[in-house]
Amino acid sequence: MHTTNVPRARVLVTLLTILVLIAAACGGDETVTSDTGTAVSSVVDSGEIEGEFLVSGSSTVFPIVLEQAEVFGAENSGVAIAVEGPGSGDGAKKFCDGEVPITNASRLLKDEEIEICEANGIAFIEIRRGIDGISVITSTENSIDCVSFNQLHALISEDATGSASWADGNALLAEVGSTAGELPDLPLDIFGPGEESGTFDSFGEIVMESVAKGKTGLDTDTYELSDSIRPDYTSSPNDNIILEGISSSSSSLGWVGFAFAKEAEKAGDVKLLAVSQQDGGECVTPSPETIASAEFPIARFLYTYVNAEVAAADPAVAAFVDYMMSDEGLKAVSNAGYIDLAPADQTLAQAIWSNRTTGRSWG
Repeated sequence: MHTTNVPRARVLVTLLTILVLIAAACGGDETVTSDTGTAVSSVVDSGEIEGEFLVSGSSTVFPIVLEQAEVFGAENSGVAIAVEGPGSGDGAKKFCDGEVPITNASRLLKDEEIEICEANGIAFIEIRRGIDGISVITSTENSIDCVSFNQLHALISEDATGSASWADGNALLAEVGSTAGELPDLPLDIFGPGEESGTFDSFGEIVMESVAKGKTGLDTDTYELSDSIRPDYTSSPNDNIILEGISSSSSSLGWVGFAFAKEAEKAGDVKLLAVSQQDGGECVTPSPETIASAEFPIARFLYTYVNAEVAAADPAVAAFVDYMMSDEGLKAVSNAGYIDLAPADQTLAQAIWSNRTTGRSWG
């Protein structure tokens, strides 16, 4: 462990794309502080490693990798790591086009993304990182406390395009045989991630597709329900902008990752809604316990993808992922507000990296 010459981390934040440059600048013995105010100290000595690279991808996974990059960069004076969070889809494109050696995702790579990677000769290592619960949120002024999957579909699916109030969803619910309670006659202002986001994809897959496929008790033999999200809502790749929108409307509705939602709830800016998978089912509020147990029904895994060829050729990239997957580095998952993997999954994830296993490893 170094106790002297620990470099300082320099943080640059832009409005729409958060970019963090962990640069090497020799200084005295010190503790590095992240942009969230969390104090971190040096823990790894990787020798005289030099390199510079960008980590892209999910805004949800961004806080985890930010902390890891700060700590690693503080201990490795020759390595500069930039971390950005434009979204899982945008990160996957950069990764499969060979622009970045590491990308993060709040979902698995899609088949079409894998095809692009393969066409470009990029073999990837797929590493599961942690667990997140997609949180459904509203204004603190809203009296609603729980929504069912069917109600969410009636409000947010493509079938609800054009609806401007919560009560507009009641007709669709009645038509398809839902036994969910009446939605209130309140203006409906929806804020959420855009199509570039893995959170958009996961929410659509877990909620919209399950309703459309009849898994929540609706009459899908008679009615063909959309499995897509409506196009007419306010979208942003920046979770903080989504949260600002939610807090600005007294009857808003939206969804973001758990860590961002929980911090906003603690600040008194938004309210987390409980969710029931079935009409009349148990309303479950997201928490570390309910997400880890899968009791909360909108949970998903988080991933990191590493270019295997670059990792083999670039000691800086390999050393950083070594730190990411170390017991010390993995503390960043819970520090960022997400849920650690079960021990068996964690052991498997570490083995996938240690063995440099390429291709689809999960799902």
